[in-house]
Order: sequence, then structure tokens, then C-alpha cells
Amino acid sequence: MNEKLKQQLADTAEALCEYYGIADQTNRVHTLLSGVRIFRIDRYHRLTPQMYEQGIVIIFQGNKIGHLNQHQFGYDVERCLIVTTPYPISCETFASPETPLMGINIDLDINVISELVSIMQSEHPYWKTEDTRCGVATSQMTEAMYLCMLELLSILHNPLDTKVLGTALLRRFFYYLLQSDQGYLLAHYCEQDSSLAKIASVLSFIQGNYAQKLNVNDLAEMAGMSVSVFHKVFKQVVTDPPLQYIKKIRLNHAKTHMLQEGLAANLAAQRVGYESAAQFSREFKRYFGVPPSRIDESAGYISGHESNR
Repeated sequence: MNEKLKQQLADTAEALCEYYGIADQTNRVHTLLSGVRIFRIDRYHRLTPQMYEQGIVIIFQGNKIGHLNQHQFGYDVERCLIVTTPYPISCETFASPETPLMGINIDLDINVISELVSIMQSEHPYWKTEDTRCGVATSQMTEAMYLCMLELLSILHNPLDTKVLGTALLRRFFYYLLQSDQGYLLAHYCEQDSSLAKIASVLSFIQGNYAQKLNVNDLAEMAGMSVSVFHKVFKQVVTDPPLQYIKKIRLNHAKTHMLQEGLAANLAAQRVGYESAAQFSREFKRYFGVPPSRIDESAGYISGHESNR
């Protein structure tokens, strides 16, 4: 991407932050276009686990480094982040008051993406036979993608322009992204019979029922797989075994309850399905690096597609 376009995007994002009232703060807000949020971060944040939901994260200034077990990935003005299944990701954020990190989140629209996949596949095979991989990846942004984003940012302050043009611009962006080096992720996300889609369905169930007792055999049956195959595919997509993933989900939700609702640690532990407060405290400290009593030190900043909705 050329420097002129890069500066245009940063300037337009800054103007949009001002329009939405976050020009002088760290925050994330909904825009006039459903499924699109703009965020701004004005200081460095150390490596901290956060919960990311499905979607695309595009940065117009600043950068982040994410860690997902053995996987490490950077995303910035050159690469966007694709998240096809809910993940607890540890991220380090590089930003300052002088050079804040600015970007947008775009929810995945499965109907639009599925339609595009069908059209593209009817012309010629775009994606090879499924190869199960991690459901989080970064993709190189092309100039066409950024010109599309520049158009999108330019209308998000105008209700009529957003209503008339916004959906078409998102569709265009999804089309470009499907053609990218990681387009197969979006394609497989929409295929009901793909391993990624089956695991995504199980993860959605876990997200809605994490406080209940969850049995791996039942989850495997839900995915239509044997227990051994389910373990293998789950680990490939999620990078954690099922029970480890469930534990991380519970700990992240407990942290949210404590930060946003002011719940005491023992009550937050019960809320997310822990029977032992002592076990919760041990696992919380091991995961976040501080005990529940020092929760503010592990808070980080909820941004990107992290779960604060």
C-alpha cells in the first residue's frame, strides 16, 4: 500500500473517531452500519488474554501482536485479522496518545459470504479440498481492499449514505477477502459439512452453555465425529483440547463479570460453573498472571473483536 493511501486512511479514521466521540479516549463504539464498530486505543497494553468473537479486524494505524498457544501473528496496516471461531487470544497492543491505534471490526455475514462462495465456485474452483487448520489467521491487505475501506470510512458519518451504500461495500470487501491468501477460511466457515463449520457450531454451543457441565462425548456427537477424531480436529482448529478451551472461556467470562458488574471472585466463579473457589483462584492466577483480587492489572483493553458485547 502506498504512503498516500495509508495517510488518507489514518486521517479518515481519526475524523471518524471524532465523529463518534472517541477522539480523545480508548474505546470501541458501534457505527451507523450494523455489524461494524470503530475502536481507538491510546496507550500500550501488555500481553493479556482476551476473548475474540468471529469477525475481521482491520487496523488503520498502530499494530498488535497476538499469541494463540504455539501460533504468533502480527496485524497492522498491512495485514488484517480473520477470526472464524471464538478464541481466547493473548494480544500485545502498540499505541500511544501521539500515535493511537485505530481500526474497525466487521462481523462475518454468513449469508453474504455463502452467496459469494457459491458464485465464485461456479466460475472455477477457488479453494482446494479442505485442509483443517487453525481458525485464526492474518491476511495481506491489498490496495483494492483498502480503497474499499476508505470508501466505507468516508460514509460512516452520513446516515443516508451508510444505509444506501454500506452493505454493498461490505459485500465488496468480503469478495476481495475471499480472493486473498486466507480466503479459504471464510469459504470453509460457510460450508456446513466442513470440519471448521462443525467445530464452529460446537464452539457456539459452548459459548452459550459454558456455565453448565459439558461432556466431551456429547460435544463430539454434536459435531458428528468420533471422540478421537473430534479431539484431533478440535485441537487443529482451536489449538487447545476441548476441556482446556472450556476452562479458558469460563475464566474470560468470569473476568468480564468482575470488571463490568463488580462481582466478587467467588460469585463470578459460581456464575461461570466453578464449584471450587480455591480452584478458580488458582487457575485464574495461572492464566491471567495475577490473582482475582488484582483483576484490574489483568484487564488490558477490550478491543478488536473481543467479547464485551
